[in-house]
Amino acid sequence: APLTGIIETLRPKAAEVRGLGPCSAVLAVRGAYVPLIDIGVALGQRLYPIDPTQGVVLLVESEVGGRAALVADEIQGQRQVVIKSLEANFQRVAGIAAATILGDGRVALILDIETIIEKHEQREPLPLAKAC
Repeated sequence: APLTGIIETLRPKAAEVRGLGPCSAVLAVRGAYVPLIDIGVALGQRLYPIDPTQGVVLLVESEVGGRAALVADEIQGQRQVVIKSLEANFQRVAGIAAATILGDGRVALILDIETIIEKHEQREPLPLAKAC
């Protein structure tokens, strides 16, 4: 995710997570509840959300939907990178804003947090999402 959209990262405690059915939850952050969005589910990489207390949460600010808590398996680090348009060089992929090539040749995708949050709020899955 672009660093400009990330407010903080945290590892939530079970008491801070409130389930809203099998596929929805919110996180209590300083007296407010923000929606928890599992990135793997949103991008179609898994069927059901992981336990947020077992992953890492990125508290993000969106122009469209305010704050949200994106759940990831782990953070592997942060880098300054040259961003390449995925749409111009490949095709449009919902939930992905751009890509970059890392120093070791691997491709890293840059999340489109605006689209992920917007689709979550509208209860519309991204095209690749399979279940929740």
